[in-house]
Amino acid sequence: MMTIGTWNVAGRLPNEDLEIDEWLCMDQPADIYILGFQEVVPLSAGNVLGAETRRPILKWEAIIRKALNKTPERVALHKSYSAPTSPLLNNNGDLGPTKIISVPETKVINILNWPEKALDLKPKVVSSGAKLRRVLSSTARVSSDWLAPQETSGGLKRVHHSSGDLGLLWTEQQERTDMVDSLDDVKEQVLEEEDDFFEVEHETLPLDDHVNSNHRYVRIVSKQMVGIYISVWVRKRLRRHINNLKVSPVGVGLMGYMGNKGSVSISMSLYQTRLCFVCSHLTSGHKFGDEERRNSNVSEILKRTRFSSVLDPDQPQTIPSHDQIFWFGDLNYRINKQDDEVRKLIAIKKWDELLNSDQLCKELRRGGVFYEWNEGAIDFPPTYKYEVNSDRYVGENPKEGEKRRTPAWCDRILWMGKGIRQLCYNQAAIKMSDHRPVSSVFAIEVEVFDPRKLRRALNLTSAAVHPVIMLDEGELEL
Repeated sequence: MMTIGTWNVAGRLPNEDLEIDEWLCMDQPADIYILGFQEVVPLSAGNVLGAETRRPILKWEAIIRKALNKTPERVALHKSYSAPTSPLLNNNGDLGPTKIISVPETKVINILNWPEKALDLKPKVVSSGAKLRRVLSSTARVSSDWLAPQETSGGLKRVHHSSGDLGLLWTEQQERTDMVDSLDDVKEQVLEEEDDFFEVEHETLPLDDHVNSNHRYVRIVSKQMVGIYISVWVRKRLRRHINNLKVSPVGVGLMGYMGNKGSVSISMSLYQTRLCFVCSHLTSGHKFGDEERRNSNVSEILKRTRFSSVLDPDQPQTIPSHDQIFWFGDLNYRINKQDDEVRKLIAIKKWDELLNSDQLCKELRRGGVFYEWNEGAIDFPPTYKYEVNSDRYVGENPKEGEKRRTPAWCDRILWMGKGIRQLCYNQAAIKMSDHRPVSSVFAIEVEVFDPRKLRRALNLTSAAVHPVIMLDEGELEL
């Protein structure tokens, strides 16, 4: 399973004890988490034009890590009775037997064995109907916090080489030092998150969630562009199957290129399936022309997002060239109704009537910029604009000088591709921002090479061939 979350945090710093379990859907833990933020810093002139600050990022990552890796109670590990005992020193200094403990793994995600095709699951969603343009754009860097080890399976040694590997990453860092995260951060993360694949553990894990053995999830890539921030977290055992990590930020804000609005996109391969995640913050406003400016933002992001692949040109270069694509963020689309009417319909939970006038739903229905994209059924209130630390929308109790904002579903999650099934689409009741966080859980199917099939194919090609001698026309001798 995979969980995608998006949240405009309105430039507010979180408290260290902020609980985000509801947003992360921790009642059904996923194997992959893709979390996107907007306005992690206030969109002031200093933040837009000046140097980026990572202070909010460090706070958010600490909260995410704690939520994903906390262990509410001691976990008993099952003993492996198939392994022999190992002679280790006991408390008296003598050699004594110690049992090797193994951790049972859970099912990861739905997969299909190669070379069968992925199932084309068609959920009941809002969808558009034409193909996306395949266009070129600019490139960016990867900031990765992981080292993928070599893997041996079934006698075949599987080495992960890609344009996103660390060898190329070090080169890019030398060339573009102003765009790459500190190598000390990478080193620290790798040391902190070493694989526990062959660890010998005690029968119960300690409650201290800073112990390496409790770190079930690791961050594999992250990127900030002004207020837009995206990070990807995966279960430890899954990270070795992720390759070709690339990142492409595109600014469409001030002067058409500044990062106060735009997107940060991540491209990666999970087994043999190519995934793309686009976290975006589009033009705001409900005035005439704002909707078209948002559509223009989407076109620019599709046009200018490009994932460079020097070592492997066969890897996806653009957003539409991936197998499965997820687009999420503060898309800022509004509801084309009068404010009073919108609030009345919200009070009686007439979501369908409101969605009939939703600008993004209109784009999906008419096949606009979001050709062939899907969105799940929305059965939660509009996500914007709330009073901070309140369930009331701004304007319910008008204050002098306060600007009235019509509620809208600004925060959305869309997808495109085969083998994707949405399990839920929810709003979390976390009140620290004027936006409510939104998340969606997906079951995805990915293509996996079957080593047994590969060996059978190699055996067939290496079969002995008997010589054939041509004697006369139409006569052969073997």
